[in-house]
Amino acid sequence: MTLHNALTARSHGKLDALAASMAALRPLVDSHITPDRVLRYLSALAEAPAPSTAASAMRTPVLRGLLQADGALAGTRLTLDSNFRGTGSTVAMTGAGDHPRKLWYFAHLDTISYLIQPRVGARYPLAPFCYHLIHDGTRLARAYRYDLASNRYLVCAEGELVSEAGVPYFRPDNAGTPLRPGDRVVPIATSRTNSDGTFSGHIDNAGGVAALALAAPVLAEAGVEAMLAFPDEEEGPVGAGSQVMGRGGSRIVGMLPPPDLAIIADVQQAGGDPSATVGQGPANTTRLGQGAVLSEFSSLARGAVTPPHLYALARFWSERLADVGVKVQESNNAYTSRSDDVSVLLKTPNILLLGFPGFDRHFDRAVPSANLFDIADLAKALVYVSALTPALVELLNAADAQ
Repeated sequence: MTLHNALTARSHGKLDALAASMAALRPLVDSHITPDRVLRYLSALAEAPAPSTAASAMRTPVLRGLLQADGALAGTRLTLDSNFRGTGSTVAMTGAGDHPRKLWYFAHLDTISYLIQPRVGARYPLAPFCYHLIHDGTRLARAYRYDLASNRYLVCAEGELVSEAGVPYFRPDNAGTPLRPGDRVVPIATSRTNSDGTFSGHIDNAGGVAALALAAPVLAEAGVEAMLAFPDEEEGPVGAGSQVMGRGGSRIVGMLPPPDLAIIADVQQAGGDPSATVGQGPANTTRLGQGAVLSEFSSLARGAVTPPHLYALARFWSERLADVGVKVQESNNAYTSRSDDVSVLLKTPNILLLGFPGFDRHFDRAVPSANLFDIADLAKALVYVSALTPALVELLNAADAQ
């Protein structure tokens, strides 16, 4: 029996039930995931500093406050652990009990940051704890230091992140307190929103975190058991191999049995000119304002590659999202960045790359930008993708039975 025939014979009923399952979820989805709530979550997260390995300490309180304000953590259906099993990363669980979840979601909590090197003249050379993509010029930046006495991260210097011929430096505004090892430099930006939904600010990966945080209470209310992971160290040093990055996710998945399905949510490069009218641009490119983004593989196959049968199932699903008012655009496979998929792929091949389009995610040429409505579509899609699991399990069982 071919895989196609196995799918037809054993999974047709599950596929037929998909539309009904999504329709049943729609009232919960539409009532909770609104543009106003998306803006509130995204703005708060984007303006919270989150250098790698310090993100759980600095950004998780903001995430927890957002969920508490909406009453999402009032019962037992949704829990939030800021140091999951000692990994230093934040994990939310829907459903009761601590048994392994078969549905995983990942959106990294940390942002790009830089490590201090010895001062040279009026500035400090920096070691990127990220992929340094900033073109020559300056970006507003801030240095943070952990204060042992208060158990808090405090601002120790304001200034500029200078990039010259691809080499980064931090230039403080004034002499002030000398910087030292342990301090972290992060670019900063004030969030701004236009009437068409275009949002500028530190979106990487505040957009993915916001989408997961918005989806979590809906999944919990619908009785869907899932793990929603917010790794503290997705950004990492430049290197040829995948495992130099995504190390926070590796610590999480190393403790758990494989899931049936894992979804990775992150910003993906949009195509064309960011100043162009929303929805316009070269054909076959992902655009702002056109919905979430489904990709087949990341980093030209250095990251995850979705198996063909799972990708076919995902396309079938994404084509039906329009019936519940959600837009998803398909990547043209030109380039999709690696993210926490580099960790999860060592545990399971059943990975979907479901993100949102954006420009200048690492402050490449300007302040990063995305679109609120795309992030709303992503949050809704993250809920609806839970309806795929029964069909996927049947599909895999059918393949095993050949």
